[in-house]
Amino acid sequence: MTRTVIISHSHPKLRGGGGEVAAHRQFEHMRSIGQDAWFLGAAYDQAVIPTLFPNHNRLVEFAPHDHCFRAFPMDSSLMEHTNQEDEDALLAILLRYKADVYHFHHFWNIGAGVVRRLRAARPEAKLICTLHEFIAICMHDGQMVKRNNGQLCTESSAVSCALCFPYLIPAHFVVRKHRLQEMLACFDVLFSPSQFLADRFIAWGLPEAKLKVLENGLMPEEASTHAPPPDRHRRFAYFGQATPTKGLDVLLRAARRAVEQDEKTDFTLDIHGVTEERFRELWPKEPELPDNVRFRGTYRPTEVLDLMRGYGWVVVPSVWWENSPVVIQEARLAGTPVIASNIGGMKEKVGGWGELFPVGDSETLSRMILSLSADVALHQAALARITAPLMIDEHVKLLQDQIAAL
Repeated sequence: MTRTVIISHSHPKLRGGGGEVAAHRQFEHMRSIGQDAWFLGAAYDQAVIPTLFPNHNRLVEFAPHDHCFRAFPMDSSLMEHTNQEDEDALLAILLRYKADVYHFHHFWNIGAGVVRRLRAARPEAKLICTLHEFIAICMHDGQMVKRNNGQLCTESSAVSCALCFPYLIPAHFVVRKHRLQEMLACFDVLFSPSQFLADRFIAWGLPEAKLKVLENGLMPEEASTHAPPPDRHRRFAYFGQATPTKGLDVLLRAARRAVEQDEKTDFTLDIHGVTEERFRELWPKEPELPDNVRFRGTYRPTEVLDLMRGYGWVVVPSVWWENSPVVIQEARLAGTPVIASNIGGMKEKVGGWGELFPVGDSETLSRMILSLSADVALHQAALARITAPLMIDEHVKLLQDQIAAL
C-alpha cells in the first residue's frame, strides 16, 4: 500500500488557516477510506511550545498518524533554517516515515534545505507541493502588496522587490529567486487551487507543464435542520480573521456609509471571527459603527455552514489577491451567495454566481449593500446561480490520479 505523508507549515489544532485545514482534510479523508496516510504539522507559537514539547522534544502525537513537530526560527527570505541542527532533525523525522509520497502544503517552517535534502535522500519517492500563496515570489508574507503604500503588486523583479525592502540590494532578490526556484524544481508536480495563482507562478518562471490546477476539497456536512430566515436577503456577514489585508475596514466603512445614505435601511451586518476590541486595535481611528453592525467573536469550523445559512450574503472584502479563500467554497456549500473584491482568486472563484465590487471601494460596496438588501428577487436569482463546490472525495481522487500518472 502506498504510504503518504502530508506536511503542513502549521496544524489546524493550533491555527485554523486555509492551507493547514485543506491539508488536514486530505489526511482525514485518506484515512477514512483505509489508505496509509500520515499528517505532520508544525507548532511555532511560543505560548504552546513548553506544553507540547517538554524536555526539548521535537515531535508530539495528537492522534494516530497525526503528528506535530516543533518549528524553529527560519530565514524568511531564503526559507532556510538558521540552525543546521534543526534542519537535520526535521529531515530525520521525514525520513523515518519511509513514505512513497511526501505531499507538502507549504515550505515555511519546513525549510527549502529540508526539501532539497529529502529529494537527494529519497530519489525514488514522489515529492508533491500544493501552493497556497505567493511566498516564493514575494518576500512580503507572500501577499504581493507593496510594503510602503499597500498597493497591489503585479510582478516581482529584483529592483521592485528591493524598493519594498530598502535594506537589501537587488542582487539579494536575484539569489532568492534562483534558490527558491531550485527548491521548487525538487517537486515532481505542483498543485495550485486557482488558475490565478498558477498563472502568477508561470509568469515568475516555473514550467507550465509542472503546474496543475486543483481546487481544495470540502468535507461533507450533514443537512441543516434549520430553515433560513425569511429576511435573509437583508442579512450580511463576514467570516474570517482581523488582518490588514482582509479588508474588514473597507466593509465596515461601507456599512457606515450605507446607513448615512439611507437612515431607514434595515440591513444587518454580523462580523464572525473578530472582536470589536481587535478591530479597534488595527483601526483605532475609525469612527463609531452603526447599531446594525454586530461583532460575534470566534466560531468553531464545525459551525460555519449553519451560521452561513442564516445570512443572505457573505462578504469577502480582501484587499490582497487571495488564492482560493475557503470561506468562498464554504459559502457555496452553505448555499449563501458571496460578495467579493474583484481581483485575483476571489474574482475567479466568485465570477458567474456571486457579486463583485472594486477592491477597496467602500462607496461602491455601500451602494451594493443597499441595493441587494432591498431586493429579494436579486437574492433569489443569486441563489439559483450557486454551483456545488468540489468535495474532498473527488479532490483526493483527482489528486491521486495525477500523482499516479507521474
